Amino acid sequence: MTVKQTVEIKNRLGMHARPAMKLFDLVQSFDAEVLLRNDFGTEAEASSVIALLMLDSAKGGLIEIEATGPDEEQALAAIIELFNAGFNED
Repeated sequence: MTVKQTVEIKNRLGMHARPAMKLFDLVQSFDAEVLLRNDFGTEAEASSVIALLMLDSAKGGLIEIEATGPDEEQALAAIIELFNAGFNED
């Protein structure tokens, strides 16, 4: 099964190196494949920091998060929490 939800980027600088690393590190703690998709349809596997940086999404942009695997529910909830906290940057 797959779970998905769309979130808004709330941190001031959008998706850049620090949030990408935080997201990458978080996803590594779950047994789940996580795919992110921005407003323009660009997709990135959360297991690749470079791919996450290619999302090039600014504050206010929407990101669809899709998680698949044994820990999909927990992974999705943790990622949503990280986005809602603005990656703890502000």
